Amino acid sequence: MLGPHWRRAAVSLSALASVGCAAGGAPSTHAPAPPLPGTEACIFTVNLNDWTVLDDSTLIVYAPMRKDPYLVKLFEPIYDLQFRESLGFEDIEHNGQLCKDDYVVARGDIPRRTPITAVRALTPDQAKRLIAASKQPAKPAGAAKQ
Repeated sequence: MLGPHWRRAAVSLSALASVGCAAGGAPSTHAPAPPLPGTEACIFTVNLNDWTVLDDSTLIVYAPMRKDPYLVKLFEPIYDLQFRESLGFEDIEHNGQLCKDDYVVARGDIPRRTPITAVRALTPDQAKRLIAASKQPAKPAGAAKQ
């Protein structure tokens, strides 16, 4: 038999579940993010030899050579990632591979350990396009297309 504390928790959870179901049909005001290019992959950490920062939450790493690019998307931005001179890569399974759900560690005065939400194998052409797009100035919000 459930005690009074467990009974209240069960009632609260069922109430939350019914509210969540009712709210689930509401339209979202945010457009879905476009799919990431490339195919899901993992990288052997011993092969990582360089990276290019696209923005504070996206980078391209190269492994084992510069002709083998991988897109790495972070869970949250790391402020001034492009100015970090040293990055670390931590695989949580200790199998030598960097995959989704592993970590990037941005070293500095205040180190940041941030989860990786995607690792995607890219073609060299895809990497070139992403790098070129990252160097374009951001368009102001509400700018009209001509």
